[in-house]
Formats: sequence, C-alpha cells, structure tokens
Amino acid sequence: MKTEIFFLSLLTSFIYLSCEDSFVSEIGTGIMPDEDNIDVFDTVIPITLQTVEVDSIYAKTINGSLGEYYDPTFGSLNAGFACQFYPSVGFDNIQNLVDNQVDSIFLDIYYSYIGDSLTPMELTVYPIDKPLEKNYYTSVDPERFVDMTTIIKKYSYTADSSGLLSIPMPVEWAQRYIDSIRLDPTLDRDKDRFIEMFPGLYFKSTYGSGRMLYVENTSLAIKYRTNEQGKSSASVDSAYWAVTKEIIQINSYKNTNPTINDGNNSTVYIKSPVGMFTEITVPIPKIVEKIGKKKFNSVKLILNAYPKNEWDYSLDFPGLYTYLQTSSGVATNLLLIPSDSTKNFFEQQRVADNVTSYTTTFTSSDYTYTFNNISNLIQYAIDNNPADSLKLLLIPVRTNYTYDSTNGFVDYTTAYDLHLSGVALKSKDQTIRIIASDLAIPKSTE
Repeated sequence: MKTEIFFLSLLTSFIYLSCEDSFVSEIGTGIMPDEDNIDVFDTVIPITLQTVEVDSIYAKTINGSLGEYYDPTFGSLNAGFACQFYPSVGFDNIQNLVDNQVDSIFLDIYYSYIGDSLTPMELTVYPIDKPLEKNYYTSVDPERFVDMTTIIKKYSYTADSSGLLSIPMPVEWAQRYIDSIRLDPTLDRDKDRFIEMFPGLYFKSTYGSGRMLYVENTSLAIKYRTNEQGKSSASVDSAYWAVTKEIIQINSYKNTNPTINDGNNSTVYIKSPVGMFTEITVPIPKIVEKIGKKKFNSVKLILNAYPKNEWDYSLDFPGLYTYLQTSSGVATNLLLIPSDSTKNFFEQQRVADNVTSYTTTFTSSDYTYTFNNISNLIQYAIDNNPADSLKLLLIPVRTNYTYDSTNGFVDYTTAYDLHLSGVALKSKDQTIRIIASDLAIPKSTE
C-alpha cells in the first residue's frame, strides 16, 4: 500500500505541473505497477459569470474620497465623508492666550488623485450635529447626522503636486470650542467628552466633475499665541485635531452606472470602490455528476480582460499594483470569495487563506487574471454542499503586507479597495479546468 501511495503522489505532482492534456496521457498510468489502477480526470466545466450591482461596502478607515469622476464605461461616482476628530491631548498654555483668541485654524487634507488636475472643483463643509453611528457601511447617509442648513465653509480648488489642501476655516467658528476648553481644560484630554462638544464635520463635493481625491489624512491645525510670565514677547504655538482610527468616519459614495448590456452577454464588469462586481457560478452538482468525489489536484480559473479604454484618465485595472520587496506596503489584488462569506471576511479584516478565498493580480502581457489552483475551494464546496452551485464574487481589494528575507511576503489585513478601478471581463464560454485523481485499490487475487 505504501508503494501505491508513493506512486499516486508522484503522479499527482506530474499532473499538477502540466497544463497540457497530452502530458497527462503520456505520463498517464504507464509508470504505475500493473496491479494498481489510477483514474485520472482532466476536464473542463462550464461556469457562468454575471455583473452584480453593489451599493455598499464595509469601509472602516481614516481614508476617504472626495470629488466626482465620470467614466464612459463605468458611470459616475460622487464621494464625500463625515468624520469625528481626536483631541490634541491638551493645549499648551491655553490659559495664557493673547487676547483670549486663537489666530487661525486650517483644515488640512492630504491627498493623491485621479483625473484632470486643472478641473475646478468645490467642496462644502457642514457641521455634524448628531452623534455618528458606528456603522461603517457606505450605504449609511452621512447627511442624517448633519445640519445641512448651516455652511461652515465653501472652498474652490484644483489639484497640484503638493498633495495638500490647506483650507482657512472661520476663526469665529472655532473660537467657541476653544473657549469651552479654556473653561475646562479636561475637555481636550477626554476623547468622548471632546466629541460631545465637537461632533465633527461633513465634507461634500458640491461642484465640478473630473477629479477624485484620495484622502490619506485629515486634520484641523489651530494656531495661537501665548504670553508667559517672564517673557517679553508672545510664543507661537499650534494644536491639532486629527482623524484617527480611534474615532468614527463615514464614507459616502453615490454611484451612477450606465446600462451594462452588450446584447449577447459576452461581457461582465467590475468597478470599485462601489458599483459593480462579477459573480461566478460554479455548478458543483455537475462536477460531482461528471467526476465524482475524487481528489481534486488542480482547478484552474483564467479570466480574460478586454484592453483598457483609450480615453484620458480611464480607470486602472484592479490588482495592478503588486508586492514590492520592502519592509511593508500595500498591494492591490482581485479577491475570489464565496458570496456569503464577504461580510465576515471584511469586518474581521481577514486575509485570503487559499482554502475558501484567493487573491490574484492582473497580468498585463496577456490581459488575464489567473487563479492557478482553487481546488481547496471546490473540494470544500463538494464536501459541504454538493447539491448546490457555488456562488463566488470577484472584488478589488487592497492588502497590507510585510516583507523580510526569511519569511517573504506576509499579508496581515485586507480591505475593499477605495481607489477607483474598473475592468471589463470576457464571460462567454467561460470554463474552469479540473484535474482529479482516484486510486482504485486492486481486487483481492485470492
């Protein structure tokens, strides 16, 4: 029996390394002892793909998007966000403010962007007047928590290489919060009490289309002067209220998609951060009927993409930015996961385990996304739900990783990709290729 297992393992290795049918037939069972009988199955199974509309994703993050962007294939996206701020953990010498006043306050938004840098845009800042909910799905309407009748600031801007919008805010608006802290300095040292006093701000894109800011950090910079005893001149100081992971941010995406229909169902679409994902249906009952419950050595899925559109600022493909050999970083991937597993996967910030979830990247040389071996996923479905078709989603994600020379790449969190990306995939006559084997124990010769 040990001999049989050894030869089965050897044959399985040969089969897995081969992608040609002829290789299977040439290696086949010819190298096995006569008394052994191994059934090898190398076949393709048709699968179906369809575009599914997505109006909400889980986005627990301090990053956001701001602006409006239109793509002729994938439609338009308008983005804004509402956020609380973390206190500065104490103003230095706040009791000694010159004239009891702050000098200035700036809203600093650090960003990268996609689109036309010269397009004039406008953002409007509103006050939050109700406590934000700890609900990080983008279907939540931030305007439920906002006084939309009060405008704190309107600001027109373009984009430049500095990656910073430093927006002067009304000093009189900030002064009442400063006065409250002067009366009770502990307010600036207690996050919950500070948020009760200052519930936060809402940023809405109110004019312009053609550029999307990816907001990496948001803060309020407060400049003030103090008179200290024994000093002949005033000291200039600053304090910062920042968006951090300890507080709540609600991201809002309003997506308008064109009617996606090419007439013969030969194309499916994926767009992030919200809009469209692709759903794959794998007919598990048909696989069981055709192959049985064998050992699935290799199940390969290749998805072919159409070339990128030629107009200016067309969306990047998902999974375009791969791992770099640095100590840490972020890579973009295309995630393959059962449709009913997405909630827990993203809320718990899991990573692909190559059993029930997989990631891949875009291959620019042949315009493909290739999942080389998803046999564990198919085997799991057959073992647990052999009578039901398997529904899988393709989702653009960003994966945080570390790298060192000993362990290589180690993923530690995965989240929805909040950057704009889009791809059109060929869906007609789509299949998965399955290689499976089964060791038949020889009958007794007694």
